[in-house]
Amino acid sequence: MKNIQPHTLFTILTILALSGCALYPAVQMAGGAMSGYDAVVIADDFLPRGHVAGGARSLNSDKMLERRLRERLRMQGMIVSAHVIDANAYLVGQFPDRAFADTAVDTARTVQGLKTITCKFYPATTARQAGTDAHLLNLLVVRLGETKRLRNADLRVEVIQCNAILIGETADYEQKTAAVAIASEVGGIEDVVDYISVTPKESPAATGDKIARK
Repeated sequence: MKNIQPHTLFTILTILALSGCALYPAVQMAGGAMSGYDAVVIADDFLPRGHVAGGARSLNSDKMLERRLRERLRMQGMIVSAHVIDANAYLVGQFPDRAFADTAVDTARTVQGLKTITCKFYPATTARQAGTDAHLLNLLVVRLGETKRLRNADLRVEVIQCNAILIGETADYEQKTAAVAIASEVGGIEDVVDYISVTPKESPAATGDKIARK
């Protein structure tokens, strides 16, 4: 192992990750202290899902998956925000150490129907920082709500340690860009984490045609 070059080690880790191995990235270190834990884990992408003949509706709705995910996290005593968009789970929160973060991810993996689990965890912070985050969150929510361009977007907002985390779905890239730009312009926000997916809305005629072709 002593002779393995950095680029070779990176290649090996990449191959393991792509092969579906439950390999999480190492905790980022800054001055010897945990600065964050960020990972994307494949849950059960190949799990057969219940569906109505013709593909008109999935029985595993996002709301049902989100409720089940939150219940299981609460049962484990995990205080973490959980969102589900198009069967993809997003976990955001603060933990005292890596073990708590791993437990949250492992708990989420027990929810059948989730395609991926994306987490953004930070080390536990102070009450003073929590107050600052609450203030920034309020400012950001108000500004996003006042933007007419975003009224039809499905956005969930979190602020942790002056980092804005945007989760949701927009109809086009203009909405996505606008949301990220607004968050970046809020005074006090130091970084913006973008977990917004773009899903163009289909017209009823187009949807009906797609179902008829199946």
